[in-house]
Amino acid sequence: MEMHRDVFDLTGRRALVTGASRGIGQAIAVEYARRGAHVLVAARTASGLAETVEMATGASGSVTPLQADLRSETSITSAVADAVATLGGLDILVNNAADDHDSSIENTDLSTWQRVLELNLQSCFLLCQAASPHLAASEHGKVVNVASVLGAVAVPNDIAYVSAKHGLVGLTRALALEWGRRGIQVNALAPGFVDTSMMAAVLADERAATWIKRSTPMGRWADAREMTGPAVFLASEASDFMTGQVLTVDGGWTAQ
Repeated sequence: MEMHRDVFDLTGRRALVTGASRGIGQAIAVEYARRGAHVLVAARTASGLAETVEMATGASGSVTPLQADLRSETSITSAVADAVATLGGLDILVNNAADDHDSSIENTDLSTWQRVLELNLQSCFLLCQAASPHLAASEHGKVVNVASVLGAVAVPNDIAYVSAKHGLVGLTRALALEWGRRGIQVNALAPGFVDTSMMAAVLADERAATWIKRSTPMGRWADAREMTGPAVFLASEASDFMTGQVLTVDGGWTAQ
């Protein structure tokens, strides 16, 4: 008789999670460690990375910080190399690092456009490219691209972010087809509106924050920890026959 096994168990899996000094990335990294994964967390903010390490105290896995600027191709290559050297390989890549800038197309200059796309899209392309041989060598290769509901629909005056997240969904699907026969699953997690520091300006705008709550069928914002279950699913054995998909966790926002 086959012994019961936990298909969500991440014991011994080796993960690189970007943008893990705050918000969704931080919550995902800590949950992976609690489920037994060894996680290298990469971000620019040393204090935030230290907080992530502290939050994972007592976990059955581990969290190792790496301060890195993921807008730099050299830093991205080094981050993947450091992850492989530190962890002894790579099974899971979570592309979560993100930036936003609310403005219309007329008020978005080229440098702002490039800055948002560099982190939200280009870095994901470069990280996948650098991680490719290591994920292929793994028996459990998984990529989780943290997209957004704004990768499926749009809102006005957020032109760069909406474009980048639509691009990330396209990258997810194209790469899933390229890597399908190499045993690597590539999927996207698309959160709705989550109460994180990146959304602080929106939260501070009572009219905008109220509109989001009113427009969400569940009537509230999400907590970053509510993204961890779906992120574990996409990184675990439970999703082994799932690739090229977008898992939307938005309180019903895009069902309307």
